[in-house]
Amino acid sequence: MSTRNASFGTSIAGNSAVIDRMVPSTLGFSAPSTQTLSMPLVTVIIPNYNNGRASSRDGTRDFLGDLLDNLQTTLAHDPTDLEIVIADDGSTDDSLDTARAWAARRWSDDSLRAGQPFLRLIELRHSGILSKVLNELHAQTSGEFICRLDGDILIDTPQWVAKCVAVLESDTRMGVMTGVQRLPDGRIHAFGDAILSPLGYHHIGQGARFEDLPDELEIEHAMGCFHISRREAIAAVGGYDEGVKRGQTEELAMRLNLAGWTARAIKRVSFRHFHVERHWRPNVADTGAGLAESLSRFHEKWGCDRLAPDLQAVWDRWQGTPLVQRAKLRAPHSWIPEESGDLPAGAEWLAFEHDPRLQANIAAELALLRLNDGPTAILGARSGLTALLRAREGVEVHAFEEHLPSIESARRFFARTQVKGGVPQCTFVESLCSTNAESGAFKIVALLDNLERTWNPIALLGEAKRLLASDGILIVRSRARATALESRGEALHECAAHELLQIVRHVGGFTPLSGPMTDGLGRLILVARLSSSAAHLVHFGA
Repeated sequence: MSTRNASFGTSIAGNSAVIDRMVPSTLGFSAPSTQTLSMPLVTVIIPNYNNGRASSRDGTRDFLGDLLDNLQTTLAHDPTDLEIVIADDGSTDDSLDTARAWAARRWSDDSLRAGQPFLRLIELRHSGILSKVLNELHAQTSGEFICRLDGDILIDTPQWVAKCVAVLESDTRMGVMTGVQRLPDGRIHAFGDAILSPLGYHHIGQGARFEDLPDELEIEHAMGCFHISRREAIAAVGGYDEGVKRGQTEELAMRLNLAGWTARAIKRVSFRHFHVERHWRPNVADTGAGLAESLSRFHEKWGCDRLAPDLQAVWDRWQGTPLVQRAKLRAPHSWIPEESGDLPAGAEWLAFEHDPRLQANIAAELALLRLNDGPTAILGARSGLTALLRAREGVEVHAFEEHLPSIESARRFFARTQVKGGVPQCTFVESLCSTNAESGAFKIVALLDNLERTWNPIALLGEAKRLLASDGILIVRSRARATALESRGEALHECAAHELLQIVRHVGGFTPLSGPMTDGLGRLILVARLSSSAAHLVHFGA
């Protein structure tokens, strides 16, 4: 480790044994030769496979050619000492010819690099494994900072390399940075990514307004389409794991985070990603078997699912490490009503007779529960008022809660009430994620305003899946987030509509009957049926 990183050497050294186990052992990854005569400060790398006009959906967009035109414009007056290197992985469309043509060109006379070769091209035999191509690019280049670009982006910010390098040079602990990722129509797609989040893997700031983004944000992961890194950081953790065919950049981020490196997204650099305008590429990595293998390898290395991590498993294995600190994970804890702005134990019963808003809330819950008259489980039943009213309608209701005062309050009120269908079974559990109830016993499992206040939402959804009968219905009602970004490390982790849909899909086993709807109180409602859906193929970045 260089003396530049002495400020956080303790963090890295303290986890050296764990890090050694995480470093890929057979990558062929190496730092560039020290015999290089001229070492540019920055290497812009572009791994290319079928980014040509023939690979666009309508045959009109020349992805790689447009990007190289864009670099010629945005970097013409960038003062940074840089090189551009493309590694082609055996392309079968016109993008290889495009790369060869640009490799024969030189920078224009009006640029700061006038007369210099525009780029260097490395032609590889096709492997279909991006990690191999990236490791080869690292091995055959020498820049201190590496700007990795997908071949289907365009960068909107002039002199973007200088701006990115300035950010990395401002903090020697920073291993990676990125900018604002937009869709072709300008909508914001991501401001960095979260991995070990209560909401699972997701793009931060997706759908937000530009003005609502902070100037900078510490993140867990930067997507590979615009991934600006410090070579020293990538080399220190062993480069890309060639056994991870998809999601290799997220797996790399886990090792970087574990080693104590930070990552940041900045607002002053933005780019557009045109991946939605391209055809599917016939890579081994993108087959069902390739995706499943990559997910399996990630789980083997990290002890959790890449898309839907069980935070208890993460905590048990990684507590006390920078990996957990970077994700801002709180220690496992049960729900405390006052922390999440909910009524304290017993207050719901006392307020029900005179509070129209509460009455409307309970009426809405009952309407959802009437989707099926079979045995019903309410996970997170609060003081049991809704459970009692549904039981009065002759339905078998089981109410589970992890807040003991709320359960005790429910039992007191149940003892005073005559119920047509029998008193609801009210059970205190240490965690809603583990009820010990019989598997497949319920036609409905309801999560009413509690997914966002549960420490481990993915495990809660997993428990709901276990409890449901084969044709059972999952009901989720969740407070919608009013802000552009999630709150990490807080008592509540409210989500946007697309995030709620995504987390349910990523857990697997559910088929949403529609997109999340919003009720009159601004809460999200999602209804799904138990199924054998292969959710892991829904969302899978590089």
